[in-house]
Amino acid sequence: MDILKIIDNLRNQLWAQYGNPLAKYKQTQHDIHMSYYVGRLMEELGHKWISPSKISGEKEDRAYYSEKALHDAFLAGQLLAKADNAEMRQAIFSEIKADIINQIETLRP
Repeated sequence: MDILKIIDNLRNQLWAQYGNPLAKYKQTQHDIHMSYYVGRLMEELGHKWISPSKISGEKEDRAYYSEKALHDAFLAGQLLAKADNAEMRQAIFSEIKADIINQIETLRP
């Protein structure tokens, strides 16, 4: 089987499974800030981008990154979300622990 056909089948399967999670999402200011962060991350990792509008004179602002750059950006997002989740879990655990200790302290004679 042709490798391009395999990749296309995988893309179609993933699209059928996940669809477009951004379709109904309302962008926040934090999202915009993180876009600048990812741009910096791509620069730090040595990824370059192509802006066809600068070449062709089009008014539409577009940039193209390599597949590797997209993978790195996706992976960075996953790792940041995992770190945020771990931090949130720790904060919740600390809050619950403090509440339990407070309850125990109030039960003492």
